Amino acid sequence: MERFVIRGPSNKAKGIVNISGAKNSVLLLMASSILFDDYIILKNCPLTTDVYTMEKLLTSLGAEVQINKKNKTIKIYNKKKLKTKIPRNWVKQMRASVVCMGPLLGKYGSCQSSAPGGCNLGFRGINFHLNGFNKLGASPYKISNGYITFKQKKLHGGNFRFPKISVTGTANLIMASVLAEGKTTLQNVGREVELLDLVSFLRKAGAIINFKGKRTLEIKGVEKLTGTTHDVLPDRVEAFSYLCVGAITKGNVKVKNINPNFLRAELNVLRKIGCKLKTTENSIEIKVNKKLKSVKIKTNPAPGFATDCQPMLMALLTLAKGKSEIIENIFSNRLSPTASELNRMNASIVIKKNRATIIGKDKLEPADCMVSDLRCGFALILGAIAARGKKNTICVERVYHITRGYFNIIKKLQGLKIDIKATS
Repeated sequence: MERFVIRGPSNKAKGIVNISGAKNSVLLLMASSILFDDYIILKNCPLTTDVYTMEKLLTSLGAEVQINKKNKTIKIYNKKKLKTKIPRNWVKQMRASVVCMGPLLGKYGSCQSSAPGGCNLGFRGINFHLNGFNKLGASPYKISNGYITFKQKKLHGGNFRFPKISVTGTANLIMASVLAEGKTTLQNVGREVELLDLVSFLRKAGAIINFKGKRTLEIKGVEKLTGTTHDVLPDRVEAFSYLCVGAITKGNVKVKNINPNFLRAELNVLRKIGCKLKTTENSIEIKVNKKLKSVKIKTNPAPGFATDCQPMLMALLTLAKGKSEIIENIFSNRLSPTASELNRMNASIVIKKNRATIIGKDKLEPADCMVSDLRCGFALILGAIAARGKKNTICVERVYHITRGYFNIIKKLQGLKIDIKATS
């Protein structure tokens, strides 16, 4: 099994990182290909493990998927009617598989899927999705042999309000609605940039989707979508991750091909803790000269501080002066896995329910560590590159979680003067 070996401490990371396309966007776009009779072409695709898992999932349904590694493009054909049963083998590996349910129902009126897998971040039910499908005319779902089954000849428009904002729920109901008969109104929807990217793509293909206020979507069903080409937007979480490399090493790192507006809340927090930032229309540069300062933050749906950026911020705050606090409002078990491993590196983090209290230390100490989820993985890399002690080498185990969402991570970190390599 592959692991990362990091030799530290790394002082003053310096360099430029070109940000890849957003993993959380391309997976939605690939799932939406189910709605088409012909083809779609996606450019600027991050060829991560999750992308290849989605490729295999779509192929198992009968789609033809062509990935061009050199050009980072994905072309997906639907030359025949697809199967409507999502095999458990792919579902258990990746939570994003759940977003295939909406387009299958919208296109074929039928869907079978086992409960989604992915990172273990606590309870992540899909009742919002299922109840929303019912409002669009899908028959009450049945669970048999571990599979959730929906059947309906044709979905129709309907009204649904999400009890709590859900990114994947919003994506699923958008894709279930675009081919439905009549008008659908979705309230309390997510506004993450990856969802806006999906809406932009579907509009180019002929879907009629409009915002009516900040968190209300109105969708008028169309008969078909037209094959189109789309550039996947840049990955805001990847950009934040590499900015944190600059922050924790008191370095100078520039991330390119990223819109700073995608990270407004996160950049404000970096400024509060003492980072100097310089932004252009498509880049962010970070410089840190002094010890970081403590801060109190809460994760929230966009435009709030993103939960996916929280573990990396936690790693930074282990070295910030004073007492910091993070309240995690999205996932019930996102704090503990990262905190427990950072504490093994001499961090002082106490978890109480959804609250992390962090007392900043002068230094972290080297300790081998184990990754439990994607963003936890990058947080542990941050801890490893900042650790100082007699032992200079740290092994980061179970890095398959990390490669699910970070494309060319070794090469990019090495470009910032980080001594890291992958070994088996």
